[in-house]
Amino acid sequence: MAKTYWVTFGSNGASFTGLTPTFTVFQLGSGTTLTPPGITTRISATGAYQFSYDSNGLTSPIFFQIDGGASLAVASRYIQGSLDPVDAIDERIGTTTDVYGSASVDPTTIYGYVKRLQELQEGNASFNKTSGVWTVQSRSGATTLATKTLSNGSTLVSKA
Repeated sequence: MAKTYWVTFGSNGASFTGLTPTFTVFQLGSGTTLTPPGITTRISATGAYQFSYDSNGLTSPIFFQIDGGASLAVASRYIQGSLDPVDAIDERIGTTTDVYGSASVDPTTIYGYVKRLQELQEGNASFNKTSGVWTVQSRSGATTLATKTLSNGSTLVSKA
């Protein structure tokens, strides 16, 4: 999901309205140049400009520089900043509707992992004494979360 970022030029943004700012640099820390998003004015007469970028999946920060245009003095013309992978943390956490997976599918969000832990702790479990297979199911019993084989040796009981 794209996040919205706001920028202003100079110490009083309202003095810098009607500009057409553009990115002159939009790069990963490794030096890889990325395609920058467009920059628009959303609140007229404030000098506030916005751009949106989807940083989900981003693993390293992006450095950017924005040029406000040749009509500005050098001291007010450029804005530098960064986009950090942590900007998407709310998306990685997840929601209450996220799935907890199964024996062959892992959850995709932190919330999904927490829900899986609850299912593992409170779910149904059975142990087949003949085969040594221990099966853990969800609380409803509808999903198998894990299957492990217990082995009883002369000095050690192991789970594999």
